[in-house]
This record gives sequence, C-alpha cells and structure tokens, in this order.
Amino acid sequence: MIFLTFAPMNRSHGIVLRSLRYNDTQVIVSIFTEAAGTMDFIVRRAATARQAVKASTWAPLTLVEVAWEPRQRTSLQRPRELALWRPWHTIPFNPSKAAMAIFLGELLGHALRSEQANRELFAFAANSLEWFDESEEHYANFHIVFLTRLTRFLGFMPNADEWHPGSLFDLQAGSFVDAPPPHSYYLEPAEAALVPKFLRMNVRSMQPVGLNGALRRRALDIITQFYRLHVPEFPELKSLSVLADVFA
Repeated sequence: MIFLTFAPMNRSHGIVLRSLRYNDTQVIVSIFTEAAGTMDFIVRRAATARQAVKASTWAPLTLVEVAWEPRQRTSLQRPRELALWRPWHTIPFNPSKAAMAIFLGELLGHALRSEQANRELFAFAANSLEWFDESEEHYANFHIVFLTRLTRFLGFMPNADEWHPGSLFDLQAGSFVDAPPPHSYYLEPAEAALVPKFLRMNVRSMQPVGLNGALRRRALDIITQFYRLHVPEFPELKSLSVLADVFA
C-alpha cells in the first residue's frame, strides 16, 4: 500500500514590497507576510485581458492574502492563491500617493528583505497604510513619520529622551551627543531638534508639522542615510529623486 503525504497549506495576510519580471510569463513578487516574514513568490502573469486586472496585486504596498505549500529546496514559493485583502481606494489613483507608495515599497523591500515573522511590525505597517489610503489631506509627511516610527521595530530607533537643547544627533551611533563625533554622519542642533519631534509622533498626530519642500527633501535624505547606516547592504534608492520632485 502506498501512502501519499501532502505539505500543509500556509495562509497569511501580506504587504507587497516589490515585483520583478522573471520572464515573459512570470513575475517574482516579494511579500512581507504576517505569518512567515518576507517571502519571494513566483507568480504567473495573466494570460488574457480579463485576467490582467490581477496584476494590481503586484503593486507596491498592496495588502494581499496569499496561500502556499512550502517548497523546501528553493527560496521561491509558488502561491496557490494570491488575492487582494483590503483594496486601496485612493493610493493607485492619486499621483502623489502612488509616487510615495513606490518609494516606500523600494525602501521596505531592502529594509525588510530578511525580516522574520513580526506580527507587531506587520500590524503597525498595515494600519498606517490604511490611514494613508483613507486620508484626504495632511499626508505629505506620512512617509517621514512612518519610516521614523518603523525604526522601533527594526531595532535602531533613537531614544528621544536623550535629546536636550544644543544636542547633536550621531546618525551612525543613533544617539544624541554633546560634541561632534569623529565622522561626518551627524546632525547639527537645529536639525537634531526635529528628530525627537518625529519620534514622538504617529500618523494621526502629524498634521501640525509643517515642512516646506526643501525641508522635506532634507528630511528624506537624512532618513535614507540613517537606514543606509543601519541596514546591511542598503543601496541608493532610485525612487528618491522622483518623490522629492512630487512633494517639492
């Protein structure tokens, strides 16, 4: 008698980080899943115009539900099911929000590429993105507040209580200091004073913060440099210049 064994089906909510064309018929989709951390799935592209709408599930930051049978000999999994979990109402149709989503997807794709299951991080990201999709105004600084708060879950969030007037901020050490460190990665007191303000905010309390285009671009440069110093093999982001132009 022959007994057949079947691999258990795994199912999870997830956040699409990025997608990459694999060949003419398949796409590799990187998804930060609630149950298993970041995983790469090889997905067959839609073959007909009617099916082409499914490509919306590959857009950066899309919230999806994915099911798969684990394949032990490869890091690429094949989803048995891949569908929208909570469809967006504004992000894909608002040019500024869409640009921000592309930027955040690229950054998170690098920052979370080796992230294990972290339900607290997943809940923070999914809830923040839902607020972003639902907001009609006061979202121009969303990416700055989101990425600042995200450092808590990645293990390099600065301690805002260390700040006092006149402090500098050492980007490499991730701490406030009284004297310039022996390298160039630090903020002078005027910019360092903004760090604790953003650390104490969440997406629902950021409306009073007014940044003009120049300050917003500078904040983005500082945040991406901070991530580059603390996330291994973190590259230059291609979408940063486009986003800076959109929110100039």
